[in-house]
Amino acid sequence: MVFLVRFVKFSDSDIKELSAIIKEKDHVDVEQHVEMSGIWLRSVNNMTELRLLTLADIQVIVSRVCFTHRRVGCMTAIFEWLKEFSHRNGIHRILIQSVETKEMANWCLKNGFHPDANASMQIDDFIVGNYLLDNF
Repeated sequence: MVFLVRFVKFSDSDIKELSAIIKEKDHVDVEQHVEMSGIWLRSVNNMTELRLLTLADIQVIVSRVCFTHRRVGCMTAIFEWLKEFSHRNGIHRILIQSVETKEMANWCLKNGFHPDANASMQIDDFIVGNYLLDNF
C-alpha cells in the first residue's frame, strides 16, 4: 500500500490574513518570515509571535504562540482561521506544540484538543506538552 502526501504551503494571502488577525486583535504589526514548511510572524520587539508549520497534508503545527494582549480572542480567531485553512487543504489534525502554561492548556481543552499521550505529562495541576485536535 502506498500513501501519497501533498506538500502544503502558506500562500501570500494566508500570511496577510493571519497578520491582519494579529493586528486587529493584538494591536501589533508583525514581520513575516517564510520558512520551508511554515511561517513565523513576529513583532519587532518579539513580544508577539506566531509560528505555524505544516507536515505535508497531515497536520498543521502551532509551534510558537505568544501575544502581547491576552484574553482578547486572538488565539481563538487564529484557531478559526486554522480550521478553515486545514479544511481547504485536506488536513485533519492541528497540533499545539509544547504547551507550557495552565492558561494555554485550559484553552486547548476548552477548544476540543486533548493531550498527546506520547508527548505530554502532568506537572502540578495541569498537563504540559503537545495537544492534538483530530477530525474537527
